[in-house]
This record gives sequence, C-alpha cells and structure tokens, in this order.
Amino acid sequence: MKLLASDFDNTLWFEDHMKDEDVKAIHEFQKHGHLFGICSGRSLSGILRPSKPYDIQYDFFILLSGGLILNKDYEPIFESQIPISLVKDIYEFTGKQNMSIVHNDVTYHLNTKFQDHIFDHEIHSFNELPFTHIQAFSFHYQDHELDLAQKMTHLIIDKYGHQIEAFQNNQHIDLAMKGCSKGKGIQIIEKYFHLSHDHIYGIGDNYNDLPMLDAIQHSYSFDYAPLPVQKHAKTIVSQLSKCILDIEK
Repeated sequence: MKLLASDFDNTLWFEDHMKDEDVKAIHEFQKHGHLFGICSGRSLSGILRPSKPYDIQYDFFILLSGGLILNKDYEPIFESQIPISLVKDIYEFTGKQNMSIVHNDVTYHLNTKFQDHIFDHEIHSFNELPFTHIQAFSFHYQDHELDLAQKMTHLIIDKYGHQIEAFQNNQHIDLAMKGCSKGKGIQIIEKYFHLSHDHIYGIGDNYNDLPMLDAIQHSYSFDYAPLPVQKHAKTIVSQLSKCILDIEK
C-alpha cells in the first residue's frame, strides 16, 4: 500500500475547479488499495466545500500547515493551539495586515480587503473573539505583492521564529505553532498508518510545500512551480494525474 499526500491549491484545485483526469486518477489510485489525502494550509471546510462535487473520499487530512491532522472520519490525530495574545502581537507587527484566523473550522477575517470570503465571518476587532487560543492564522497580500509577502515572512521568522512557524504561499503567509509543518504532518501520518518511509509520496507547487517535499523520499512538483521549489522535488510532472501514473507504474 502506498500513500500520496497532495497539496490542494494549484495542485488539485485550480481557482474554481478540479481537472477531470486528476479526479479519475485519484479514484483509480484508491481502488487499487492506496491512500490519498490532503496536505494543505486550508481548514477542513476549505477542502470539503470545493471537493463535494467530485466525490473524493480523502483518507486523511493534514490541515492548517500541519497544525491539525484528521483521519478520514474527521477525528483528530494531532492538533495544536496558538495563544491569541501571540496572534495579536504578530498582527500589530505586520502593520495590521489583512488576516484570517481559524478556530474549530470557522474562519474569521480581520481587516479584510477582499470580497470573496462569502462563507466566512468578518470581524473588526479581536474583542469579538470569545476564545483564548486558535489553530492557525494567515496574512493576505494582493496578487502583485509577492515580494511584500516574502519580506514579511522573513521578518516574522526573525522576530517570532522561536514561537511560530511562517510559510509563504504565493501572496499569503500561513502561520502555525512552533514545530508544526507539512513535513511534520507527513511524519505523523506515516506512523498513524504504520507505513514505511519508502511508501510515502507527496506533491506540491509552492514554498509552503518545501517542508513536505524535504521530509519524504518520493517528492513531486510541477513544471509551473517556482524553480526553487522544483529543486526540492525528485520528480517534475505537468499535473497531478501524471504523478499518480508515475507512482503506480
């Protein structure tokens, strides 16, 4: 039995759709007795909502950049908590950059500048949040502000790296508790399914996937991924279905 952990955005999900050949390849992969799951910075609902029309039954979920790991029945295998006080400090440090906060699979948007979060909750102050800890949070820049996102990622790591993990994902910065990452999530899933390291595969397209690509022997990325990301992958493919075909050959 083999296990494939896949990134979601620009790997399986492209703006508003999945590719038919990718979905078909996933279904065949699972029919052959293998495991397929998601390794993403998204929350559970952020995966399940767009996936619903495609009838993909995920075998596991590495979510929130490794801050939450669930089995196929959505039961927690691992979960972390970030003090809201730390979130406030980093928010102020960024100059109150547009951000999202995830707590119990609900996403709250603070200082939002975008109009596409129709399923989520907009707040105007941390005082509207009744809890003291969260699972993950992200900062969001505009499409043309990749350099700003990269610069702020490094600044956050320099100042708060002893407390928090920060991963650039295009114009977004995903943050998780210290010690959490997609790579650590892969290690936890490997032990959970009692699989050997040689049976673990992973694929991703961006900088936040590097901990996953570096943690496994059979790593894949895409010919459209940034060149520094491609250098961390053992095999380059044009789309997810090609990766699955390569695994099963």
